[in-house]
Amino acid sequence: MQAIYALTIVLAIYAAGDLISYFSKARVPAAVAWAIIILAGLWTGIIPTDTFENSTISGFGMMAVTLMIVMLGTTIDTPELRRQIKTIIVCVIGVLFSTVLILVIGPHLINPQYAYVGSAVYAGGNAVVLMMTSVLKPEGLTDVVGFFTILCTAQGFFGQPLCSYFLRRYASKFLSDPDNIARYASNENGKDAARQSRRRLLQLPKEIDRIPVVLLKVALVASLAAFLSGLTGGKVHAFVISIILGWICVETGFLKKGTMNTIESAGIITFLAACVLFGNYVGITPQMFLGYLLPIVVVMLLGIAGTIVTGIVIGKLIKMPVDLAIALGLTCTFGFPLTMIMTDNVCDAMAKTKEEHTALYNVLLPKMLVAGFVTVTIISVFVGSFVLARFF
Repeated sequence: MQAIYALTIVLAIYAAGDLISYFSKARVPAAVAWAIIILAGLWTGIIPTDTFENSTISGFGMMAVTLMIVMLGTTIDTPELRRQIKTIIVCVIGVLFSTVLILVIGPHLINPQYAYVGSAVYAGGNAVVLMMTSVLKPEGLTDVVGFFTILCTAQGFFGQPLCSYFLRRYASKFLSDPDNIARYASNENGKDAARQSRRRLLQLPKEIDRIPVVLLKVALVASLAAFLSGLTGGKVHAFVISIILGWICVETGFLKKGTMNTIESAGIITFLAACVLFGNYVGITPQMFLGYLLPIVVVMLLGIAGTIVTGIVIGKLIKMPVDLAIALGLTCTFGFPLTMIMTDNVCDAMAKTKEEHTALYNVLLPKMLVAGFVTVTIISVFVGSFVLARFF
């Protein structure tokens, strides 16, 4: 098959998944739609098994992923992280306890390798999956790669309904107190405007800091991350260092906050990153898929149990409503942008007036965004790095 034919098929899959997600209002996430389309196509023979290899995307796609990870690091909002310290405490402890629970109990119930990678995937989503793909796929661990790819797709079906349930419970109690409405109904955006506008140490003049230069800077940071990872013998994955360097670059002005949104290449980089995961489905048979179901349930039940226990204990210790603490912990199973979409849905469903909606939105959105970011973008990468270094 010629490369252009294969690339056209890949683009058709990517576009179809995106449209399904859009028209279903994210009730069917794009990742789920892609998985269904690809597996159905491979199993019926409609999609040739060499499609993703012939499209020549995988090699360049993985390089694009390293750029994307750096740009994820530039989304860290330091002032908001300081304000949401309780959210961070709940999420970090919740994810770590759940991870330990899966690592300790999981190997006695399912394939130990599934438990190891499952603990990392429960801690987050695509970033850690991309990390493990880069390490385990070249080793020929097709069944393990297939498992964590399917788990990443499936875990939202466990976490999202539960998170929504606990958010609604919290919202009901929150809205029953008129003082909460009065306190949170005003919008306090813009607190950090002065901070964001001041010139930073390594900030380039606007005339020079054009899109090609921004891409070069991101590539330099990614290269530095790879070099530093090499100095550790690969024990600290380049993705972990990329996240940290991305944040440092924003604080010093070398990169702008939210770099992904400032470049015209964001769409193609996102496409390439997504397509890296497409190839993970090749080699998964229907029998193998059925074999994944029990391990997926085991990993998710252990993880969710750990999150609920942590939410109850830590929520009471730091004086955070238990329902809210559990909901924030569960964001590790889906992350952004579903954290924002779920907040919108809960506010629309629970608020009866504009003031109630504004108050609930103002109190929930910052917490949900920070929770999803801390778990999916930061903690999961560290957990994944530990799992790869310790067990593979």
